[in-house]
Amino acid sequence: MLTKPGRRRYCLAMSDPTDSTGLRPSAGKALEAAARGLKGIALILLVGMVASLAAGIVARYGLNASLIGSGVAAQWLFAALIAIALPLGRLAGATASISLYRPAHPLLRAAGEAIAVWTLIELAAGAGIVVSAIGGTDPSLGLPVWLRFALLPAAAILAILLGPLDDAAAGRPLKPRLAGIAVGIALWAAVPSLLAAPLAAAGPLATLAGAFVLGLAAGTPVAIAMLFAVFIAHHAGATMPPQAAAQTMINGASKHLLLAAPLFITAGALMNAGRLTERLIALATALVGSLRGGLGHVTVVTSTLFAGISGSSYAEAAIGAKLLAPQMTRQGYPAADAGAITAAAAILPNIIPPSVALLILAGVANLSVGALWVAGILPGLLLAGLVMAVIAMMAGRRGYPRGPARPPARALGRTAIDAAPVLALAVLIVGGIRFGIVTPTEAGVIAVCYALALGLAIYRAASLRETIATLIAAAGESAQVGLLIGAAAPFGFILAAEQAPQQLGEVAFALTREPLALLLLANLLLLGFGMVLDIGAAILILTPILMPVAIAAGIDPVHFGIVIVVNLMIGGLTPPVGMLVFITAGLTGTPVADLFRAALPYVAALIAGLVLIALLPWIALGPGWIFGP
Repeated sequence: MLTKPGRRRYCLAMSDPTDSTGLRPSAGKALEAAARGLKGIALILLVGMVASLAAGIVARYGLNASLIGSGVAAQWLFAALIAIALPLGRLAGATASISLYRPAHPLLRAAGEAIAVWTLIELAAGAGIVVSAIGGTDPSLGLPVWLRFALLPAAAILAILLGPLDDAAAGRPLKPRLAGIAVGIALWAAVPSLLAAPLAAAGPLATLAGAFVLGLAAGTPVAIAMLFAVFIAHHAGATMPPQAAAQTMINGASKHLLLAAPLFITAGALMNAGRLTERLIALATALVGSLRGGLGHVTVVTSTLFAGISGSSYAEAAIGAKLLAPQMTRQGYPAADAGAITAAAAILPNIIPPSVALLILAGVANLSVGALWVAGILPGLLLAGLVMAVIAMMAGRRGYPRGPARPPARALGRTAIDAAPVLALAVLIVGGIRFGIVTPTEAGVIAVCYALALGLAIYRAASLRETIATLIAAAGESAQVGLLIGAAAPFGFILAAEQAPQQLGEVAFALTREPLALLLLANLLLLGFGMVLDIGAAILILTPILMPVAIAAGIDPVHFGIVIVVNLMIGGLTPPVGMLVFITAGLTGTPVADLFRAALPYVAALIAGLVLIALLPWIALGPGWIFGP
């Protein structure tokens, strides 16, 4: 599941070794200090990234000069943020940590810990080799290149140490964790001598897939499971030793294009903290609130508007669950229905630009971000319309109430003017990138600065304390996204080196060479993976395999990219993972099983929309013809 950023307080001043909540004061104090320090470092790194890139933009557009090293400095800072994600992810409740589930059985917990510890030791050893062996000085910064990787070994070791501390602070039994650490260390010493021969017999590709599934089954986070698979595959003959994996991980995640991902995550968080989302809710209420099932429609329209400034479905699910779902239940909506509407609407920010999912896909598939973002406009609006159609149907059957009467034209105009500065950001981002005025990373910096200016300085809706807390949470989420992208880089390299796309293509083409039939097969595969993987991980794993097959079959890569993202986003509403459902259920207190059942009509409507998008390429490609190549 996805553990969202949250506050965790430990008892610090009690004479009894364990307080009534089961927290142990001494371990709690140490963990609180560690979490505070790690979050502070993450905050400094994120702010440094934004400041460095902003300085480059000011120099470029304001002074007509080039600030040498601003982009490289941001890449180095993002590399450090990715390293910080390792210990941050080990602190329960400290930041976002993407995994399938948290195993409760002691044996599974020990197995997951053994895999994590073995992986972290391999990573620390490989990164240590890089630090000691790499030479040269970066010409733009004048710093030794090894500094870019210097934080990774220490962060990996710290991550191992924080696991038992986290258990001690929470009052959980230490034996499974300690047993896992012991087994992990033993495996690290034994794998090369004991398992090299059988792994080599299995082959790198089979070993990679099997190890990845094993890691997920043991409950390790997806990024750790991917790195575990990479390191095991090396012992099976893959050309990716630990030092190469560590280097590829940092270099792959800190590409200049991918710096835009944490920036848009941060911009969306700041928009919400600055109460700017409430202006969008007010506009949506004025537009559709008077319909039967008005609050449900307001939720969808708000998600559509928020999509133009955020790109984060998880953020939208959290906003809807906190602000709109409680209002729906107060008006008589069943709690499960309110949660299902919120979760279904939350898929839109990862389809309508500036979508973080499409941004990641562009980096993996080497496609134009602008082309993908424009291609997501009509599919996103189509899906929004289908979800609203289901709400209208359910409103008639279950008697959902209407909202307030539509305001007069003058009041509606004032509401639209209040929301216009927020909506202007969407036009600035998409238009600026599509017409080549700014790069995606520059647009991300502008979005962050714009959101800060509106929320902190102009509207003064967010205090400095709230802004800092928001930036800390955004830094944690950005670090985890960066770690996921970084772990996928060596994983994808092995897939490519072992010719996984070619093998899949041979199998697919043996069945059929008809593009529509291949598109159907790809959709079935994506729906299956979307049910068990986070969308970011699924994009990073499946795109390098499926995209070459689609292109060879004559399918437009931009169209196929939209199909991939829409398909995988539907997985956010389906068991067993269903990230959007879990987030909504956790924040609203609704049983997960009830919410999954309530979401079924929306899943059916979204699958119908997916079929239309797959069969009618112009839905995705039409806006590209309008805006030009």
